[in-house]
Amino acid sequence: MNISELLVASIAGTSLMTLFMYLMSFLTDYKTKVINVLGTLLTFQTKPSGELSYSPLAVAVGTVAHYAVGFAFALAYGWLWSEEVLQPNLWGILILGTVSGILAVIFWWSFFKIHPKSPDLKLSAYLTAIFLAHYFFVAGVVWCYNFLRS
Repeated sequence: MNISELLVASIAGTSLMTLFMYLMSFLTDYKTKVINVLGTLLTFQTKPSGELSYSPLAVAVGTVAHYAVGFAFALAYGWLWSEEVLQPNLWGILILGTVSGILAVIFWWSFFKIHPKSPDLKLSAYLTAIFLAHYFFVAGVVWCYNFLRS
């Protein structure tokens, strides 16, 4: 298991996932900008109106946290691949995308429920987008990981 390859692959996967979430926000008008949502929650900067924070602190914290979680997921995938539990292929993308998406939905739902001042957004739309985004994340990690190993 090569940590540096997994780091680069996690950056690619997290970037692809983030692009998907921002595209969903643009196409649907739902608040799915994951970095802003995460940064707003972690810095407790939800506006009194319930809007997301776009402060430099919220964006920086959201970005670092998002990419750190992506790296943690990629490390777990790398371990699964090294132990030959799964392979970095289409079947692996489908399995890991589903499992990662379910874990993310559970995390986000819980985070919104326990946070004292969650942003005002349509949670069902956000959770659906988060679930789907994990297929893009895993696909990005797998593609980049395989590219770096070839």
